[in-house]
Amino acid sequence: MRAAILTVAGSIIVGCLGLWSGVFSGKDDRDDPKPAPSASQAGPSSGGAGPGQVLPACGGKPGLDVTVEPKQLTVASDGSLTAEVNCALGAGLHLSWIVQIDGVGKPVPHTNYYHKDDLGRPGPYTFDVHLSQAEPGSARTIYVVLTDDFSYRQLSDNRNPDGSLLKLPNGARKVSNSVLVKRY
Repeated sequence: MRAAILTVAGSIIVGCLGLWSGVFSGKDDRDDPKPAPSASQAGPSSGGAGPGQVLPACGGKPGLDVTVEPKQLTVASDGSLTAEVNCALGAGLHLSWIVQIDGVGKPVPHTNYYHKDDLGRPGPYTFDVHLSQAEPGSARTIYVVLTDDFSYRQLSDNRNPDGSLLKLPNGARKVSNSVLVKRY
């Protein structure tokens, strides 16, 4: 029994000396060779992609590239929407908020489109809705479109004096859900 106790005590002492020698040996883990960084970079770090995932190209697949929340909004005067961009913009492509107001004008009502802020890269975007000047009961539809450079210039350049467009340019493609925003 005494031999067993001495064996256990000796093992503990040798183990402790091994730890102390590692601590005071001057060895630094930072000197250990590290694997080289990967040559391929992941897509943008914000948005729906996790580490090592690459987001699909905007407009490259059927379905929605942008999700707008909430799905419907009723406000007294002000509110906000959030868009989550889940795609990567290619060269010459643009994502933009569009506000669509139906039934504008008399005697023949028509639809007006208003080009608002751009969404430049993956991640969340907030759009503030200000309806204090709108009549109670009025509504508008808000969504995101994808355009190429030519269509984007048409969105920006062909506006009426009030900033509206009577139609979206050819090539403007809706890539989000629509949100109906009403003033009560």
